[in-house]
Amino acid sequence: MIFYYKYYIEIKNRFSLLLTCWLFTLTTCYFYKETLLFILINSSSYTEQYFIFTDISEIFYVYLQLTVFVSNQVTLLMLLYHNIIFLSSGLYKSEYEKLQFAFKVYIFSWVCSVILLNKVIIPVSWNFFLSFQEADGIAFFFEAKIIEYLNYFTNLYYVCFLNCQLLAVITLLLNNYSKNINRIRRFRKLFYIIFVIFSTLTTPPDIISQILMSASLITFYEVLLFLSILKINKVTS
Repeated sequence: MIFYYKYYIEIKNRFSLLLTCWLFTLTTCYFYKETLLFILINSSSYTEQYFIFTDISEIFYVYLQLTVFVSNQVTLLMLLYHNIIFLSSGLYKSEYEKLQFAFKVYIFSWVCSVILLNKVIIPVSWNFFLSFQEADGIAFFFEAKIIEYLNYFTNLYYVCFLNCQLLAVITLLLNNYSKNINRIRRFRKLFYIIFVIFSTLTTPPDIISQILMSASLITFYEVLLFLSILKINKVTS
């Protein structure tokens, strides 16, 4: 009973640390809310660089939603770190090294998703949708609403994040089963079905986006599989 009580105390302390981390991050982000909003707006290529709001309290809710969003991402990272530290005492050295590797892959894919979102997806999608206002014979004028742009950014962030994490999971699976390449080939069709379902759930409801996302995931999977085969052949030779 005393043994389990020690784990209970440790879990409670770690949750207290996570709550403290979330509160301090929330406070810090709210203090620099204008800077965060400026970074968010500059990720797009919106040439007008102004946004409208139609509710007197809308700007406050935008700042609050933005600070909560950033605080949740930082706290999620700390949650994974605390889970690794908590589990490390009960793992073998090889298991702990695999868990560390998985955490590093998560960090790398998370950073890649943020860079891809800000440098590629947001500017390209923004220019694509704004190009429709230049139709011949029809006059369109776009005025961006700040709360809608924030929702647009967060939705794209989660889609990009989930896709990058899926690629990270595939990398981990291929790394763990690299010695049994026949098993990977046997489950290839299953992975294809998972890619198609995942693309259908995370992309806009049009066939072109689903095909592009599915093709990208399948291509990445095949490239990793090919590299795994080369690695096995190099080791055996």
